[in-house]
Amino acid sequence: MEYVFSDKTGTLTCNVMEFKKFSAGTKSYGTGQKPTAPQESNVCFHDPAVLQDLKDARSASHEALHRVMIFLACCHTIVIDERKGTYNAASPDELALVNAAKQFGYEFKGTDDAANLLIYDKIEDKTLKYRLMNICEFNSTRKRMSVIVKDPQGRLILMCKGADSVILERLSQASREGEVLSKTQEYVDLYAEEGLRTLFLAEKIIDEATYEEWNAEAEAAKLEIHNRDEAVAAVDEKIETDLELIGSTAIEDRL
Repeated sequence: MEYVFSDKTGTLTCNVMEFKKFSAGTKSYGTGQKPTAPQESNVCFHDPAVLQDLKDARSASHEALHRVMIFLACCHTIVIDERKGTYNAASPDELALVNAAKQFGYEFKGTDDAANLLIYDKIEDKTLKYRLMNICEFNSTRKRMSVIVKDPQGRLILMCKGADSVILERLSQASREGEVLSKTQEYVDLYAEEGLRTLFLAEKIIDEATYEEWNAEAEAAKLEIHNRDEAVAAVDEKIETDLELIGSTAIEDRL
């Protein structure tokens, strides 16, 4: 065979995404070895250190790992097909991320009537409620998506995932100068060398006054008759600033 003609990028892949590796704080997870345990759909992961660090509250990596798991279980637009009991995702990438959290013991169980995201923590055997306040949608221009949730302690948290270059320019000065960024960039470069698709994960706590002011703008933008999408994107841009990098993910687009 001398030539292969393709009508678009991606044609030569299966469009099957598999969660392979990730980082939380300053530590990378995923050995790259063939899994020995049963896997959730769109997950192909092996590293005993994940459950070891999650179960050991004294581990130096425990808190950072817990934050990333909660992030993956909350920052998405997946809905559950009640009849089939399966996830309906906008993309296989998103399905891989939420199923990874499920495999690690943080299962998204749907939403209740009060718009709470229900996250079952298997290790602690309890259901956590994160009230979904807003979604800042992904598109090819923004190259990121965010959710704003109210956690069980009543804090408003913005969780944002996206392309590393896009998230990087939205980090706080402290996060840009911190060890987490230097380590994460190192890990992401290694993931990319393996041909994996990577995302940065970042978040921040929002005070009530700032949120109320921004939310009023966001609601007004949604009512715009002309250039509504541009107006919404411009408002979303205002809140997605001064973020703290907490980790990264790496997914394989199988050939």
